[in-house]
Amino acid sequence: MTGKFIGKLAGIDRADVGAYRNTYKHNLSLEILQEGYVSSFIELFELFDQQAQLRENAGSDSGVHEVPLLIDQHDKLDVLKSKLIEAEEARRSGAPDNSYQSYLELAQYFEKFPSDQWLIDHFHEKCMSESSKVEEDGGRKLAEANYNIGIALEKRGDLSSAVDYLEKFYNLTTEQEWQDKIGDNLHDIASLQLYRTYTCLAEELYEEAPSVSIDYLKKAFHMANEGGNRTEAGLASHRLGNIYEAVGDPEVATMYHKGFLDRCKRDKDQVGTGKAHEALARCQQSEGKLAEATENYKEFVKISEEVGDKTVYSQACSSLASLYNMLGEYGSAVEYYKKAAESMETDDKERLELMNISTAIARTHHHLASYATAILCNTAKLTATLVEWKDYRDDGFIQASRPGTRAESCLSGAETPAAATAPPEDTCDDKK
Repeated sequence: MTGKFIGKLAGIDRADVGAYRNTYKHNLSLEILQEGYVSSFIELFELFDQQAQLRENAGSDSGVHEVPLLIDQHDKLDVLKSKLIEAEEARRSGAPDNSYQSYLELAQYFEKFPSDQWLIDHFHEKCMSESSKVEEDGGRKLAEANYNIGIALEKRGDLSSAVDYLEKFYNLTTEQEWQDKIGDNLHDIASLQLYRTYTCLAEELYEEAPSVSIDYLKKAFHMANEGGNRTEAGLASHRLGNIYEAVGDPEVATMYHKGFLDRCKRDKDQVGTGKAHEALARCQQSEGKLAEATENYKEFVKISEEVGDKTVYSQACSSLASLYNMLGEYGSAVEYYKKAAESMETDDKERLELMNISTAIARTHHHLASYATAILCNTAKLTATLVEWKDYRDDGFIQASRPGTRAESCLSGAETPAAATAPPEDTCDDKK
């Protein structure tokens, strides 16, 4: 009697004592039941059981056990109570669109917590279930539910599953005028999102299945064009060109690279235009169209110089120099290798050394023909020229041994002695 009397004097009843003694989970459950929301109570306990099952399935070595139990996170439990009750009230009043919104807000709330992915998935599935009951919106809620699940799957890296949901979103928004909160058409959003997902999936599958990767890039190209984004469409064309180039089909690659070039020129995108010229040059070079490749590399050099990106300019000069070296135009090769080395803005000593070696090789090739002429013809003048070059290492030796002088010099061994005494067109004396 004394304890009961003291409790009354202090204004404390049995419920207050119970609330103090019981756990937060217990008190929250009582509140939900006392307010008459049985479905919310069941949903909450199903979540507790689901988390316990996930922990059991994951095993004791899993990082799942490091995540706090939902039962012990009071702020989250308060949000769950509020939104679950809202959803139950909406279902009672026959407003599935409102219950859909409550579940969506819960999914968005738990997106702030990376460890609660299972809750995000759970409430997106609840949204999907509620969206199918909404009849007056023409399927918009169903479309949005598919989009949300697709995005959630993509964020965790499950691209193959994400594509299935995003394609449903795309199909449901076809020929619809639905817009998001800022006025963007949902079908355009579907096209551009599928473009991005197809592109990522293509990159993921390239090593193990190049043909499947190409199929996804083609789909990405189609979606970018349909979405009306010229920049993305151009990049999709460029990627297709690159992958066809990689699998050894330069003809088809050239077609896509030309499409990329046209878009970049139309949009006055100098950086993209330079990349397109470079890609075209590579394809033409592999096809043996060396004159066309040279012109495209020249354009690449010109544009990269105008843009002012020294790293790209160095790369462009190096590519053109390599082609000149292949063509036997060693003087031009030396010129562009030197430009490539001089414009390098990097501490990459290995690349700088490579440029210097390439320059030396091209310079050697440049001198080789004149050197061979001097040795084979073996005239006094060419021998003197060779000796002089050994002293000074300038270009006089090359100029003195050009075909005209070579022809004159070699006549010394011909049948017409008079011809051997004809004055040379270019001699060391002229140089002096």
